[in-house]
Amino acid sequence: MTRALMWFRSDLRVRDNTALAAACRAASDGPQGGVVGLFVVSPGEWAEHDFAPVKVDLMLRTLRELSASLAELNIPLVLAEAKTRHDVPSLVLAAAKQHDCDTLHFNLEHELNERRRDERTIEVFEAAGLKAGAHHDQCLSTPGDVRTGEGRFFTVFTPFKKASFKRMYEQGVPEVVPVPRPQAKIDIASSPVPGVVPGFESSVDPALWPAGEAWAHKRLAKFCADAIVPYKARRDFPGVDGTSKLSPYLTIGAISHRQCIAAAIEANPKSRAPLDVGPEGITHWISEVLWREFYIHIMVGFPRVCMGRAFQPATEVIRWNDDDRAFEAWSEGRTGVPIVDAGMRQLARTGWMHNRVRMITAMFLTKNLFVDWRKGERWFMRHLVDGFLASNNGGWQWSASTGTDAAPYFRIFNPISQSQKFDEQGEYIREFVPELADVQGEAIHEPWTLPGLLKMKLDYPAEPIVDISKSRERAIEAFRDLKQG
Repeated sequence: MTRALMWFRSDLRVRDNTALAAACRAASDGPQGGVVGLFVVSPGEWAEHDFAPVKVDLMLRTLRELSASLAELNIPLVLAEAKTRHDVPSLVLAAAKQHDCDTLHFNLEHELNERRRDERTIEVFEAAGLKAGAHHDQCLSTPGDVRTGEGRFFTVFTPFKKASFKRMYEQGVPEVVPVPRPQAKIDIASSPVPGVVPGFESSVDPALWPAGEAWAHKRLAKFCADAIVPYKARRDFPGVDGTSKLSPYLTIGAISHRQCIAAAIEANPKSRAPLDVGPEGITHWISEVLWREFYIHIMVGFPRVCMGRAFQPATEVIRWNDDDRAFEAWSEGRTGVPIVDAGMRQLARTGWMHNRVRMITAMFLTKNLFVDWRKGERWFMRHLVDGFLASNNGGWQWSASTGTDAAPYFRIFNPISQSQKFDEQGEYIREFVPELADVQGEAIHEPWTLPGLLKMKLDYPAEPIVDISKSRERAIEAFRDLKQG
């Protein structure tokens, strides 16, 4: 008889779950067989990796939904707690022995520490005479399978996307894995899922982020029905609900890349055509899913990005400003630049920030304030409901001109012109910077241009924390010196 242990991590779903399907296939029928689900509560590991409380809250609520879904398959979900990440492999082995499981199945995670943890887990299982099956599930293609003609990892997105499309044209789009059939009932009780883990108490309204796999699919279906076709035209405007907001659910694995691509293909009236043919909104959204994939591949091919290192080693010599006052003003949303402050306050209030504004705020910190991108990257991770190392690091290094596909050092977003273009009427600013709610016209983007008396009435900084034009030139000069050196 074979009883399988399914170790859940960032794959909190029963549909399209490669490892779960494999565990169910491997398990024997009968009371001595079946599948046991395991989730490790690991607050030390989460803190080390800067998990945001709002993200942990969504994970816990999704775990409760997952436990109910697994119960319908006669799979109990048991919980264990690890003090540190180094304790996890032995703890998983202990859970397998406790529940008489002779094989382990799990989906691989690709961050460096997680890869080392998974390798160690396989070692301890093999040393104990038990089997461990590691499965590729997080990406459309296994990291490392899509390479340049010279056999290297791609370092620019567009060629990576073309190669990924070519691979899918030739081999087919990866299929969605069906829900496993119910297992034989076994006499193991599911563990209660805690409402909160100490140290990760969230102040964000949980109603903003409904939990679970079913909700993620409902959100995906609604997006594909109502918003995917006009996606490209609407995606850059933070005052418009024009994005899918599926990133939190992709991050915890309540939904998969494969399911997103399948839904986009289904929504395409030219569904039998290549992935880059059809309405621009659909093809552009598929590209955005591929961006996430690209950064995972980068993380595997260049593990230094998991260690606080710049993707472009030459940029490590940049001497960033060690300005705690400026960083504090940025992080609290009181820089005096409305679009920047709106973004930072949206992050604090909701645990999420519109992607266009993420770029604006990141460039303002790294180019105008010239503060080390790593400080901003860490702040985002500690507050984002969709905090995901690969995407967050990739976005920050792009903005700081230290990463892959990095914006040329001389291309620096002007936060004022960005605000005027993408929040023309100031709806987004007024929502998150209520001090400016009564400011009319163009002044919503530049309140320091108001006449003296009107400006004095505002409970808002009288001037931006930095001269935008001069600070831009200073950043350009620093990067120019680096290039010339």
